[in-house]
Amino acid sequence: MAERPRGKQPIRFDSGRGRDDSVRRAPPPRPPIQYTQSGNMKGYEEEIMPPRPVHTPVDNGIEFPTQPRQTPPAGRRRPTQRKGQPQRNGRPRRPARKNQAARPPQSAARREGTKKRKITRAMLRRRRLYRRLTALLLLVAVVAAGIYLTMTMLFKISAIEVRNAEGEFLQQAGAYSSEEVLQVLGLQLEENIFSFSAEEKEAILEQQLPLLEQIDVIRRYPGTVEVRVTPAVPTYAIQTSAGWLTISANLKVISSGAEQPDLPVLYGGEPASTQPGVQLSYLTPAAEGEAASGSAAASQTEGEQTDTRLEVLQTILGVLSERGLLAGVTRIEFEDPEQIAFLYEDRISVLLGTLNGLDYKMDYTQYLLLNTDGKGCAPTDTGALDCSHLKTDGTLQAIFAQGEPELPSGYVVPEPVPEPEPPVETADPAAQPETTADPAAPETSGAETTPETAQPEAGQTQQTETNQ
Repeated sequence: MAERPRGKQPIRFDSGRGRDDSVRRAPPPRPPIQYTQSGNMKGYEEEIMPPRPVHTPVDNGIEFPTQPRQTPPAGRRRPTQRKGQPQRNGRPRRPARKNQAARPPQSAARREGTKKRKITRAMLRRRRLYRRLTALLLLVAVVAAGIYLTMTMLFKISAIEVRNAEGEFLQQAGAYSSEEVLQVLGLQLEENIFSFSAEEKEAILEQQLPLLEQIDVIRRYPGTVEVRVTPAVPTYAIQTSAGWLTISANLKVISSGAEQPDLPVLYGGEPASTQPGVQLSYLTPAAEGEAASGSAAASQTEGEQTDTRLEVLQTILGVLSERGLLAGVTRIEFEDPEQIAFLYEDRISVLLGTLNGLDYKMDYTQYLLLNTDGKGCAPTDTGALDCSHLKTDGTLQAIFAQGEPELPSGYVVPEPVPEPEPPVETADPAAQPETTADPAAPETSGAETTPETAQPEAGQTQQTETNQ
């Protein structure tokens, strides 16, 4: 077979070629039909035409030049082609995915010039770190912008109110007026509602207004500040080296003075602070000795030196209040946590000992003191009730001794001072005017006149002269 010359060959086009590579030509004209008169066809005879020639299609396809087949060198194995997989430059080509056009083949020179960059784990870590830093910086910027707008333009104080614990408006909070409370609070309108600390304001109010029991500073957004206060009620008294302290129900120091208030006495030692407005607290025995000696260690904070006496006092007060005995208690001693005692109505002392089995001890004490079924102590009984002994089986061995009350501190109930009797008004005989018989006076019938019967008249006369 002779080789065709390489180069561009002229392309032959045929106007009659269709998609199916067949030639479509117009059929030759059909000759007219001639009719003759015949007897068989009623005077007409049709001329029979020859058959149409069969058309053979002509191949007008384009033939491109081909290169000679190259044989691989000896010893080199040609890669095998999988079934149904096209080849690219002698290698199997990966089939295109669904709905994805196949990429055109690249030349060998282009593939050698462009190398794909390999992604390492260090590069991935750096990318994650950059993304996190960017997100963090964006978050910080947003928060800073929100804080700036909040502190400068938004949430300004528009009202400051003084209310009680139930939320009602107050014009007078105990011994202080609402204007005094607001003056000590130190807030002004148009200030930012976040420009102050509520805890610090509460501490200032408690220190400067000791007659207030409970103080709460509450923010009501967007611009209202509420000061809820509860007036302190004097409930207990404590004796110190400097005088007597008046304590509220929540153990807050209200005032100090030299005279003893007519209140139940709490005996637990020297308080850590006697300043009005602070909560009652105690120091450890070692700290009390250092404070008395004036050493430098006594200057430590109260929170680091508080002991369990305050907890014991709060526990005893809670138990007495639950059983309805707190109203009759006149003295509570808790200086020694192992010798807890109290005095009931100044006539019966109750020794509880430690807090072990406190509920069991208080149940028996309540049964005897209140005398609900008539088998307890009578209202006139006096003596000492010892409920500090617990047996090994957990039962209580209570002992009641008639006589004088006995407390661990040696306190003796003072004798009641008799109330002075009101003076009896008697008429002075020297101040009575002399009665003379009036002859013109009419005679009266009845009993004779005596000093007793004349006493009201003399008194009436003396009162009349005094009024004149």
